[in-house]
Amino acid sequence: MTQNEIITRWDLPEAERLLDNPAVSLLRSPNASLTLTFLHRAFKEHHAISVPESHLRARLQNFLDEARTHHPGAYGQSASDYLATWCGNEQLLLKKFYSDEAEEPVFELTTGAERALEWLEDLQTKPFIGAESRLELIFRQIEEIVLFSTSDVDRRVAALKKQQATLQTQIESMEQTKTAVAYTPVQLTERFANALHLARSLAADFRQLEDNFKEVARGLAEEQCKPGATKGRIVGQLLDTHAALKDSSQGQSFYAFWHLLSSPTRQRRWRDLVRQLHSLETIDPALRANKLLERLSSRLLVEGERVVRSNERMAAALRRALESIATGEDRRLRELIREIQQLALSCRLNPPTEEAFFEVTGPPDIFATFSRSFWQMDVTGTVGGEIEFAEKTLDWIWCSGFGTYLI
Repeated sequence: MTQNEIITRWDLPEAERLLDNPAVSLLRSPNASLTLTFLHRAFKEHHAISVPESHLRARLQNFLDEARTHHPGAYGQSASDYLATWCGNEQLLLKKFYSDEAEEPVFELTTGAERALEWLEDLQTKPFIGAESRLELIFRQIEEIVLFSTSDVDRRVAALKKQQATLQTQIESMEQTKTAVAYTPVQLTERFANALHLARSLAADFRQLEDNFKEVARGLAEEQCKPGATKGRIVGQLLDTHAALKDSSQGQSFYAFWHLLSSPTRQRRWRDLVRQLHSLETIDPALRANKLLERLSSRLLVEGERVVRSNERMAAALRRALESIATGEDRRLRELIREIQQLALSCRLNPPTEEAFFEVTGPPDIFATFSRSFWQMDVTGTVGGEIEFAEKTLDWIWCSGFGTYLI
């Protein structure tokens, strides 16, 4: 099947698979408006990548109180319950994990939530459609494709000389007329809106990129659990996968992007351009109020570092595979763990139903060494004979544990 067929041709199973996406499930859910509005406020309006658990729970509680004033009796769950539901396998809208920078768990949007929010933003009414700027962008990209598609020196030099002649004509015209044609406010606003759209799409695509790296790691883990898996095959598979990932179209694009983004010169140039851009009063103030472009560089650095750390974790998995030595009880323990993993993988796509489980009434009686009570000496006493205190009769008292005493 060609790449064009993959993009344009659908069948019923493929359409059903696409409709099972968490983004579609979110849009179909009865609480879609509540979920999407809160996620947009918590993450998109503040351009936040991750939010600490306490902050997100408190913000959600305030949002629920506000929503219940407009819809009394609705939204009966607590903030913690909603967060747990959004993180569950049924919805897959949030990821909860521990970060090195935070002392508590943090939440991030998943790929499904990013897609749903992006679709909803695209549905918002736009004041105008930027047809002219998009056509110019497409035209320039086609020119670049044609120009850089060949390594023929003569063709490249001829194309560059043609561009040089066009630029020289423009320079001479401006020097003679002492005037330069500037973009109109509509053209500036249109191009600013396009830049915001591209930046938003780029930031959202990193979730999918991170998921692709996780698929590679998951494939490695499944390969290790297969019967008869040898260390050489696992290491070879990892090396092939890692090399293929870097050499793939996505890998090449990402590492080229990371090289550009990590350049201090590019970062300084980016900050200067964005500062000048936001100072243009001819651009629509509503668009200039959006701080996405100002924070895009730092956000992409964080997202890119996460992808790089995913590669480092794969390298760490390689080292562990090389350094592991199976001996004695450790070998048997790993065999048992591998058997459990194989059983889990076999039923991963078809998990057992609730009828397959049973409940134990009451907690089991657990006995351990420390559950026994300590020994205590018996100090109760018994009278050995009659005692007459009036005549000071001496008698013996036997005290268990202490012996015989004369009184």
